[in-house]
Amino acid sequence: MLLVKASIRPSPIHGMGCFAEEPIRKGQVVWRFDPRLDLVIPYEALGSFPQVTQDFLNMYGYATMQNGHKVIILCGDHARHMNHSGTPNCLDAFLEGVEVNIAAWDIAPGEELTCDYYSFDLDARQKLP
Repeated sequence: MLLVKASIRPSPIHGMGCFAEEPIRKGQVVWRFDPRLDLVIPYEALGSFPQVTQDFLNMYGYATMQNGHKVIILCGDHARHMNHSGTPNCLDAFLEGVEVNIAAWDIAPGEELTCDYYSFDLDARQKLP
Protein backbone atom coordinates (compact mmCIF):
# COMPACT_ATOMS: atom_id res chain seq x y z
CA MET A 1 0.00 0.00 0.00
CA LEU A 2 1.47 3.32 -1.02
CA LEU A 3 1.97 5.66 1.93
CA VAL A 4 2.69 8.70 -0.24
CA LYS A 5 0.60 10.58 -2.77
CA ALA A 6 1.42 9.29 -6.27
CA SER A 7 -0.03 9.22 -9.78
CA ILE A 8 0.32 7.13 -12.92
CA ARG A 9 1.87 8.71 -16.02
CA PRO A 10 3.71 7.61 -19.15
CA SER A 11 7.22 6.53 -18.16
CA PRO A 12 10.50 7.01 -20.02
CA ILE A 13 11.55 3.66 -18.49
CA HIS A 14 8.65 1.45 -19.63
CA GLY A 15 4.96 1.96 -20.37
CA MET A 16 3.31 3.65 -17.42
CA GLY A 17 5.07 4.56 -14.19
CA CYS A 18 4.29 5.63 -10.65
CA PHE A 19 5.28 9.25 -9.93
CA ALA A 20 5.61 11.15 -6.65
CA GLU A 21 3.02 13.89 -6.18
CA GLU A 22 4.62 15.23 -3.00
CA PRO A 23 8.14 15.57 -1.59
CA ILE A 24 9.43 12.32 -0.09
CA ARG A 25 12.37 12.46 2.29
CA LYS A 26 15.27 10.00 2.42
CA GLY A 27 14.41 7.09 4.72
CA GLN A 28 10.64 7.64 4.50
CA VAL A 29 8.54 4.50 4.04
CA VAL A 30 6.98 4.82 0.58
CA TRP A 31 5.15 1.48 0.40
CA ARG A 32 4.21 -1.16 2.96
CA PHE A 33 2.68 -4.59 2.33
CA ASP A 34 -0.87 -4.58 3.69
CA PRO A 35 -3.00 -7.71 3.19
CA ARG A 36 -6.15 -5.59 3.45
CA LEU A 37 -5.26 -4.04 0.07
CA ASP A 38 -2.47 -6.10 -1.51
CA LEU A 39 -3.65 -9.44 -2.91
CA VAL A 40 -1.74 -12.65 -2.10
CA ILE A 41 -2.21 -15.43 -4.69
CA PRO A 42 -0.73 -18.92 -4.21
CA TYR A 43 1.79 -19.49 -7.00
CA GLU A 44 0.32 -22.90 -7.82
CA ALA A 45 -3.05 -21.22 -8.50
CA LEU A 46 -1.65 -19.27 -11.48
CA GLY A 47 -2.38 -22.11 -13.89
CA SER A 48 -6.07 -22.08 -12.93
CA PHE A 49 -6.54 -18.58 -14.38
CA PRO A 50 -7.16 -17.80 -18.08
CA GLN A 51 -3.94 -16.97 -19.95
CA VAL A 52 -4.86 -13.27 -20.15
CA THR A 53 -5.10 -13.17 -16.33
CA GLN A 54 -1.83 -15.07 -15.93
CA ASP A 55 -0.15 -12.52 -18.21
CA PHE A 56 -1.59 -9.66 -16.13
CA LEU A 57 -0.38 -11.21 -12.86
CA ASN A 58 3.07 -11.86 -14.33
CA MET A 59 3.28 -8.23 -15.51
CA TYR A 60 1.90 -6.45 -12.45
CA GLY A 61 2.50 -8.91 -9.63
CA TYR A 62 5.72 -10.16 -8.10
CA ALA A 63 6.75 -13.57 -6.81
CA THR A 64 8.00 -13.92 -3.24
CA MET A 65 8.00 -16.38 -0.35
CA GLN A 66 5.48 -16.14 2.48
CA ASN A 67 5.41 -18.70 5.28
CA GLY A 68 7.52 -21.10 3.19
CA HIS A 69 5.25 -20.91 0.14
CA LYS A 70 5.82 -19.14 -3.17
CA VAL A 71 3.09 -16.56 -3.79
CA ILE A 72 2.29 -13.73 -6.17
CA ILE A 73 1.67 -10.32 -4.59
CA LEU A 74 -0.52 -7.95 -6.60
CA CYS A 75 -0.35 -4.42 -5.21
CA GLY A 76 -3.85 -3.00 -4.86
CA ASP A 77 -2.90 0.55 -5.78
CA HIS A 78 -0.57 2.57 -8.05
CA ALA A 79 2.47 0.74 -6.61
CA ARG A 80 1.91 -1.99 -9.21
CA HIS A 81 3.20 0.52 -11.78
CA MET A 82 6.59 1.03 -10.12
CA ASN A 83 9.23 0.31 -12.76
CA HIS A 84 12.60 -1.40 -12.35
CA SER A 85 15.84 0.53 -12.10
CA GLY A 86 19.41 -0.58 -11.46
CA THR A 87 19.71 2.59 -9.36
CA PRO A 88 16.28 2.69 -7.69
CA ASN A 89 15.10 5.55 -5.51
CA CYS A 90 13.08 3.10 -3.37
CA LEU A 91 14.81 0.21 -1.59
CA ASP A 92 13.19 -3.05 -0.49
CA ALA A 93 13.47 -3.78 3.23
CA PHE A 94 11.65 -5.39 6.15
CA LEU A 95 10.44 -3.39 9.16
CA GLU A 96 8.96 -5.32 12.07
CA GLY A 97 8.70 -8.35 9.76
CA VAL A 98 6.70 -6.51 7.08
CA GLU A 99 7.98 -5.81 3.56
CA VAL A 100 8.43 -2.10 2.82
CA ASN A 101 10.01 0.22 0.26
CA ILE A 102 12.08 3.06 1.72
CA ALA A 103 13.21 6.21 -0.12
CA ALA A 104 16.93 5.89 -0.89
CA TRP A 105 17.26 9.69 -1.17
CA ASP A 106 15.02 12.74 -1.21
CA ILE A 107 12.48 12.36 -4.03
CA ALA A 108 10.94 15.45 -5.61
CA PRO A 109 7.35 15.76 -6.82
CA GLY A 110 7.19 14.57 -10.43
CA GLU A 111 10.04 12.07 -10.01
CA GLU A 112 9.27 8.48 -11.00
CA LEU A 113 9.30 6.00 -8.11
CA THR A 114 11.51 3.04 -9.01
CA CYS A 115 12.63 -0.18 -7.35
CA ASP A 116 15.07 -3.00 -8.06
CA TYR A 117 12.96 -6.01 -9.07
CA TYR A 118 15.91 -8.32 -8.44
CA SER A 119 15.83 -7.43 -4.73
CA PHE A 120 12.35 -8.87 -4.12
CA ASP A 121 10.81 -10.59 -7.20
CA LEU A 122 11.81 -14.25 -7.51
CA ASP A 123 10.74 -14.14 -11.17
CA ALA A 124 12.61 -10.92 -12.07
CA ARG A 125 15.02 -12.72 -14.43
CA GLN A 126 12.04 -13.87 -16.53
CA LYS A 127 10.57 -10.35 -16.69
CA LEU A 128 13.63 -8.25 -17.46
CA PRO A 129 16.00 -8.42 -20.43
